[in-house]
Amino acid sequence: MIEQYLDKLNELVDPKHIAYSEARMLSAVSYEPVDRLPILVHCPVPGWQTYSYREAFYDMEKMLANELAGVWIGAHVRDDRMYTIRANYGVGGIASMFGCKPVLTDDNTMPWFTPLEDDELDHILDSGKVSIEAGLGARILETERFYMNVLSRYDNLAKTVRVFVSDTQGPFDTAHLIMGHKIYTEIYDNPERVHRLLELVTDVYVRFTKVQKEIIGESGTTSFHSQLKVRGAVRICDDSSINLSADCYREFCKTYNERALAEVGGGWIHYCGNGKQILSEVLSTRGVTGINFGNPELQNIAAICEQAAPRKIAVLGWPERSSVPESMVTGIIVVENATDLESARRLVES
Repeated sequence: MIEQYLDKLNELVDPKHIAYSEARMLSAVSYEPVDRLPILVHCPVPGWQTYSYREAFYDMEKMLANELAGVWIGAHVRDDRMYTIRANYGVGGIASMFGCKPVLTDDNTMPWFTPLEDDELDHILDSGKVSIEAGLGARILETERFYMNVLSRYDNLAKTVRVFVSDTQGPFDTAHLIMGHKIYTEIYDNPERVHRLLELVTDVYVRFTKVQKEIIGESGTTSFHSQLKVRGAVRICDDSSINLSADCYREFCKTYNERALAEVGGGWIHYCGNGKQILSEVLSTRGVTGINFGNPELQNIAAICEQAAPRKIAVLGWPERSSVPESMVTGIIVVENATDLESARRLVES
């Protein structure tokens, strides 16, 4: 079913263009000189078959088709994006290993995951054992092996398309999924219980990441993720952490992020919302190489760059080059939006 599209895509992608873009992006995130800031431009490009999220959730071939849509767009736009795809089963891959169940609310929304009851969680905490093949774990690993096998049959796609680690979130985000909103009172009422959960989640995060990297053939001090090539091995999501004070973030998030980053080889941190009270803690996290904001419109780019640049922490995915401080000639990746292919190409060339 997908072969005819893969044949077209294999002919369209340009390994030389990707090599140049990869070098530019890696230099930028390493604070080395670049001819221009790397830019990713999003726009609709017709001609690629996609499916509803629900269909893709239950069909690896349809999931692969959906994931490759970004490659199809990039091959036409010829921006600096990396051609990346993942086993896209939502935020709760690790939470599902603890027993949280995915819930698909409609055809095109990614799943939420039901938190555990207290007795279920206590049983897991007492046993201290979680299999990375439980829940969605085995399915994620199977999907990654499927991707690698399919791509290996197409010369140009095998050279240019990178499978990246599934959505492993981060220690506190996953603990929030497992425990539910109760976690925000438990950090005061029962902090030892929260720490026990975070210890176990961090262990699973590290084990699951390492197994995935073996499958996708990724090692060393750089990695691919979300159309990026970055320094460090992983991304940590801290969306749930923006509801915490700086002191609570330091105790219940930063400690476990640092442990995870140390064990897998560093990485970058993402969060949505404002989060200004935790920014300095994020930027001072040992092993952090980059930062990404889900709501950049809520951030002060000049202040962030001033704090990030001395530590060589890359600002990943800032919207609109016009808002980037003139002094920042490297260390930043820009994301723009266009209405059509012609305007997208103009943005890349400008």
